[in-house]
Amino acid sequence: MDNSAELSTQQWATPRLAAGALLAAGVVLLLCAVFVASDAVGSVIIGVAGLMLLGFGAYASLIRPRLELSAGPQLTIRRIGGAVTLTPADVERVRLLTMRRIGRRSGQLEIDYFPAAADHGTEREGTEREGTEREGTEREESMLVVFSRWDLGADLLDVSEALDHAGFPVEDSRR
Repeated sequence: MDNSAELSTQQWATPRLAAGALLAAGVVLLLCAVFVASDAVGSVIIGVAGLMLLGFGAYASLIRPRLELSAGPQLTIRRIGGAVTLTPADVERVRLLTMRRIGRRSGQLEIDYFPAAADHGTEREGTEREGTEREGTEREESMLVVFSRWDLGADLLDVSEALDHAGFPVEDSRR
């Protein structure tokens, strides 16, 4: 069954307002480290915290969109090391996880893909969906990319449904 008919481009990224807030908070902490803190150790700690916020804010501002689904279907994942474009044949699985942490539910979207096929555009024939073993070869290494709601700026269930509709192999741990 082909679910990939007439797919428009969808993009998910950290909200720009959140990235801007991180950058602003980093600047405020750096200013506090220079002008307000009265002891050297406090200045260093506040300065390091400010630099970390600036780094997180720059990452959220520059690596956009984190995930892009376009016609074909093709899934583009953007990271610091560059972008990777995948087809459903390159992806071993997309898994939606929901777990409880400190009395609160949080979710993760895991994308497991084969980097050799994604980097070189090769077809992976004879590969089973359930495992990562090819006939007559050793276990093939796969890459795991994990996204949270913060990374994508959207409900993870909506993202996983869009990927499922496009033909990517989606597992939902809630079912």
